[in-house]
Amino acid sequence: MEVAPTRLRLRTHLGILAAYAVLALWLTWPAILALPSHYFTAGNNLYFYIKTPDAPQNIWNFWWTGYAVQHGINPFFTPLLYYPEGLQMVLQTINPVAVLTAVPVTLTLGPVAAYNVTAIVAMMLTGYAGFLLARAFAPGVLGPFVAGVLLTASPFHVAKLDSGQLNFVTMQWLVFAVVALIYLSRKTSWWFVPITALAFGAVLYTDWYWALVTVLFGMVWAVVSLIRAEQPLGVMMRYGFFGGLALLITLPLILMLRNELSDPNLPLDLWALYTQGYSADLLGLFFPSGRHPFWSMQAEQFLVEMAPYGMVEGSYTAAGWVLSALGLLGIFWYGRQHWRLIVVAVVAWLFAMGPILYILGNETGIPMPYQLLQALPGLSTARRPNLFGVLTIMVFTIFAALAVARMRERMRPRTFGIVLAVIGVLAFVELLPPIRTTMTMERAEVYAQIAAREPGVVVDLPIENNTNSRTLINQIVHGQPILRGYVARPPYYPTLLYSPLPEHLGRMLVLPKADIIRLDADALAAMQCYYQLRYVVIEPALTREGGEDRARAVMARLGGDLTPWYDDGRFRAYELPLHQDRCAPFVFLGEGWHDFEQNEAYQWRWSKGVAEFFLVNPTNEEATLTLTMRAEGRSDGQQVELWAINGEKMLASFALYRERRDYQFTIQVPAGMHEFELRTSVTPEEGTPRELGMAVYDFRVE
Repeated sequence: MEVAPTRLRLRTHLGILAAYAVLALWLTWPAILALPSHYFTAGNNLYFYIKTPDAPQNIWNFWWTGYAVQHGINPFFTPLLYYPEGLQMVLQTINPVAVLTAVPVTLTLGPVAAYNVTAIVAMMLTGYAGFLLARAFAPGVLGPFVAGVLLTASPFHVAKLDSGQLNFVTMQWLVFAVVALIYLSRKTSWWFVPITALAFGAVLYTDWYWALVTVLFGMVWAVVSLIRAEQPLGVMMRYGFFGGLALLITLPLILMLRNELSDPNLPLDLWALYTQGYSADLLGLFFPSGRHPFWSMQAEQFLVEMAPYGMVEGSYTAAGWVLSALGLLGIFWYGRQHWRLIVVAVVAWLFAMGPILYILGNETGIPMPYQLLQALPGLSTARRPNLFGVLTIMVFTIFAALAVARMRERMRPRTFGIVLAVIGVLAFVELLPPIRTTMTMERAEVYAQIAAREPGVVVDLPIENNTNSRTLINQIVHGQPILRGYVARPPYYPTLLYSPLPEHLGRMLVLPKADIIRLDADALAAMQCYYQLRYVVIEPALTREGGEDRARAVMARLGGDLTPWYDDGRFRAYELPLHQDRCAPFVFLGEGWHDFEQNEAYQWRWSKGVAEFFLVNPTNEEATLTLTMRAEGRSDGQQVELWAINGEKMLASFALYRERRDYQFTIQVPAGMHEFELRTSVTPEEGTPRELGMAVYDFRVE
């Protein structure tokens, strides 16, 4: 039978919160000493990174939200990254609850202080939430208090802090939601239904992975609660009403996401590798504290060997040895009574192990239930199975509280005092925070000067393509839009992939003189008028040999002065002409084209059957554009279809001729960039592996 916990006075709750606050200061030390100026990470570059990109990315999240609030912008969409397309932030690690509640701190003390304060508060509230969770089953105060300490100080939780993954550090809302769902299954007031829905909303708008974990717990707990329930209809009705309210709370998220629940820019086999790499080992719950100041090197070497594919950090789901020992003792004593919790722990761990079972780093080939989850629409990009293991850690927390409560009840006070002291010493030794590396957010002078100059897009060269927050750190200083920008889930970004000016400048490539689209001075000026690439900042030490020369060659095609306006030996900055008086629509090619070919008389490209192109309307209103294509078919009557990808609408169908001729189309194009396709049949080219659609000699828009 469940325990009906006695009510505690407000003074007791405040005292417990204060104790967890002291614990949080210890676990995050020395963050409290340098709130606005430094952040702290740990690692030996084996399993946890010292220079984690996630910490500055999360600091950027606070900065961006403060910026959005100050400028009256929707914080869930930023125009400052992946310019000019912008970026939907909902599926990113923006942590809306944290960044919005911390706005006063961000605007007064800065984003670094907001990051540090949020981390400290998260460690405190996770401990308190663990206390409430344990109180739902264990009597008294001491057992639940110890359990809350062990939960928030667990190696998993502290590892997320030291990895800079603040969205996972703020897991207190997950624990609060689990507490609410547990009480929802008991005889309680109907007012608890909307309270539980609000708790789920806090989880959902903290991190969608935590929301998946909450949904799994809710489903399993609802099912096991109905078994031998005294009033099963009441339980079903309460969970049904909660489900309806939760769906309403989720609806805005669904509307914001719409078609963004997948990542077309990342191959599925790479997603599969990530997913398995972020899966827990069968025995991962009992792995050692990876960042312990006494044995971190040995522990990290062990963890690297255990991790699938050697991928760092992502599979780590250790509960801590003291918590595990107390949890197993509690299961031995109370497992039959609280079998429902054991079911939750087992199901959660089965999902935490990801698609394929690993045992001590060895692949078994045995498929796991997570493969069923991957088959659900919209969840193909869910790549962190091990997070479901947090439910198992939480169940151990409950049983640990029950074990301490039983020992206090059955033992003599003196004996229990000794046992408690031993537990405290062992926990203190095991959970010692790591020796942390002090990090600062660099404020390079060149970006401070850009902040004081006329606004314009900043092109940081080289463009970051890896997990690196360098350009985000710079943007916090200059506050201008940038090409790309590090985020957890890179979107499809045709500007940098295909558009000639930003592609060749951003990637420091040689810009060809000719193609089937226009690349003369007027065409490049029209592109520059649209993109407004104003400040090019090059860090030569990071560029490949000849990269700066190639970038300067692209800049030279735009005209203007190529003398750097800033050069301190580390950075060189150039200012490009904006050509604001030369705006015109333009076209560029996407996927589906063979390489450019030419002879003395002609230049052309063959399509691959389905050939993408993009039209850019640089005005602020819908415009009527005329697309002219000089092309020839492989035979008379070859059918071609012109499709608008937004809305999957066919705009025209026509027949090609074997001789070259012009084909014109009038298209209504909204403001901005829009994707189209030319679809036709293909024929294998004799003697080559190529398949040929149609030959296009000239492609222009007016």
